[in-house]
Amino acid sequence: MGVLTLTQLFLGARSPDHPVAWHLTPRGTGRTPRTWNQFAAAAAWAADRARRSGGRRWLLACQQAWDFAAGLTGLLLAGRTVLLPPNYLPQTLRDLEHHADGVLGELGTLTAGQGPDPVPGGRVEFWTGGSTGTPKGFARSLAQLEAEVAMLERQFARGIPDGPVVGTVPHHHIYGCLFRILWPLAAGRPFLCEPAGDPDGFLRALDQTRPVVLVASPAHLSRLPALVDLDQVPCPPGVVFSSGGPLDPEDALAWRRWVPGGVVEIYGSTETGGIAWRNQGPEPESRLWTPLDDVTLSFREGALVVASFRAGPRPLRLEDGAEPAGGGRFRLLGRLDRTIKLDEKRISLPELEQALEALPWVARAAVVPLAGPRPVLGAVVVLGPGAPAERGVLARALRAHLAQRFDGLALPKRWRFPRELPFDERGKLTVQALAGLFQHGAPRGPRP
Repeated sequence: MGVLTLTQLFLGARSPDHPVAWHLTPRGTGRTPRTWNQFAAAAAWAADRARRSGGRRWLLACQQAWDFAAGLTGLLLAGRTVLLPPNYLPQTLRDLEHHADGVLGELGTLTAGQGPDPVPGGRVEFWTGGSTGTPKGFARSLAQLEAEVAMLERQFARGIPDGPVVGTVPHHHIYGCLFRILWPLAAGRPFLCEPAGDPDGFLRALDQTRPVVLVASPAHLSRLPALVDLDQVPCPPGVVFSSGGPLDPEDALAWRRWVPGGVVEIYGSTETGGIAWRNQGPEPESRLWTPLDDVTLSFREGALVVASFRAGPRPLRLEDGAEPAGGGRFRLLGRLDRTIKLDEKRISLPELEQALEALPWVARAAVVPLAGPRPVLGAVVVLGPGAPAERGVLARALRAHLAQRFDGLALPKRWRFPRELPFDERGKLTVQALAGLFQHGAPRGPRP
């Protein structure tokens, strides 16, 4: 099918009645198409508003996927810089307004308008919370985003079914923006306006007559089989994409029961865009990563270095440990910035987590440094079947297990035992969310 740039789209490349998106009707009784004519009108309105109001930088605060897609398209075609927030919390939006000249919210119902005359120079700033919790914007030009869309079509179009694109991830982060909005729009595939992150939304989204494209995260893919009877879904997804972190090999194999082609994992970052992909199966080598076709990789002092037009004018060194594995593929070794110092001793947080998860009755574990008069480590442990019921026995077993490999300084001093790890809407596990479990008033759980 190929993909079209936004400029080509607004030069009449789509018929007026071409379905751009589908809207689920109330209570899941059906779906309503949203056509190219409607989309062009909404995008034209957004572009015209930006031109009339002036200002180069616009905050796009649209929680509805349809309004977001039309607003983003209109602002880009008007040559504006579009700021996308990390979330839609009121304080977050108020803070970002200081970086913008205007704000574009939900568009409402628009039925008339002309396609805007494109102006070069549009770009998007994806704002994230950052590793320290301080918001930071990463700019991507329209040309870079369109290059990524073209690359995704080259690499993965062959296996894409003709059903709608369904997302469990938010559309305002780079992965969701590309896979849920920009790629479908450019390729002429309709996207579903409603999110499918909760079990009810997921079932409604998959109540289709054709296999859908599912855009998900590892956190959602690990939880959904326990929340939804996938064997009873009339039409399972035809293709599943996952990004935001590595998918557990057991989860990847489990999904092959419903999606025989497996889950296509995308490794990347907001700074670089997509970097590599893999599709885990029973073969050990399937855990290796293959660079995307427009990316060149190198390795510097154990870190991955990415070079591509989409990553910027110079090679970018990441804080991801990696090593070449032959045949052009590579192996990820974890975050380099997750090695900390306590009393001048280097401690690898991933090693502590892996040691905890080696216990058969530990389902997941995360270790986080906690600030205080004397910094200590906190461990968040999700227990699985067979965990000791008596908390004193559990505490002693955890400490004894870790003490076999780590000295006393490296052992976590504070513990929490939630039902699940606090992943955010992107499927990310942030330092802030983990540390929040140890704040005053949070559920405490047993403390070894």
